[in-house]
Amino acid sequence: MKKIFILIAMGVFVTLMSCTDKPAEATKEVIVVPAAPVIIVKDPPEKTTTVTLDKNGVKVSTKKVAVTVKQ
Repeated sequence: MKKIFILIAMGVFVTLMSCTDKPAEATKEVIVVPAAPVIIVKDPPEKTTTVTLDKNGVKVSTKKVAVTVKQ
């Protein structure tokens, strides 16, 4: 009787211990790589700025420049 009781108690103990085991947490390393920089290529237009000096003062005028960004 004592042997059966001890075997049952040990079986319950082993079962409880195996059920309470927590699974190992997996850690993941994340490497963040910055995106490649966007390179803007434009040809400078000829003579973009005009400066005019007269008796009324100085006038500065510029031409509009079109800029396109390609990704």
